Amino acid sequence: MNSMAVTTEPATVPSMPIEATVAPDTTAAPEATIPDRVEPEAVAPETAPPEMPKPGRTPRPFTASDLDAVVDDGYRREIIEGRLIVSPSPISRHQKAVGRLYSLFDRYHSSGLSVLIAPLDWHPSTGESLQPDVMVIREEDYNPDGFQLGTPLLVVEVRSPSTAIYDETTKRSRYESLGVIDYWMIDPAAPSIVALHLADGHYVEVGRATGDESFQANSPFPVTIVPSDLIA
Repeated sequence: MNSMAVTTEPATVPSMPIEATVAPDTTAAPEATIPDRVEPEAVAPETAPPEMPKPGRTPRPFTASDLDAVVDDGYRREIIEGRLIVSPSPISRHQKAVGRLYSLFDRYHSSGLSVLIAPLDWHPSTGESLQPDVMVIREEDYNPDGFQLGTPLLVVEVRSPSTAIYDETTKRSRYESLGVIDYWMIDPAAPSIVALHLADGHYVEVGRATGDESFQANSPFPVTIVPSDLIA
């Protein structure tokens, strides 16, 4: 992902009604007083400006259902802890790494598992909507007709400089809290990989590799990752 915007206020604002215009009474009253200056009558604009938040108003959290009415415009939208995260489409280097990783996983993953790549939403029971770059899920959790509900065994985020801190903090915390057993962060610019494994409710680093070094993963299935191979 290249860059993103975070907001805590729903983006869709209902349009304001246009004030009806009433024709003035043309029959003058007896002995009517004519003012020295007549102010022009205010006319409602064709499109009213959006309503601004009122002072003291607390915006409600976003939920996954807020995305139902969003038109697909190429932006990635995620709901994390009630916040709407919007990111533009990724660059080519990012997509090459995702594609190479998917091909590797598809070749070596164990039976009973499925490999999925973005754009595809995961809706945990918290009401959030997350869209990892790569997910490995149990085959029985696979939903061919919509978003995924079951907790992935492995989530991989292929990051960019603008999202590196976000992947290391907010997303790491949410995946940890939601019980994702393995979380990998891959940087195609370095190139490098950092692998985390859930132990006693917290992530611990179980491996890392840079360039032509290799990382041997055993969970959720045995596979060897050479970071430089993902962008070659």
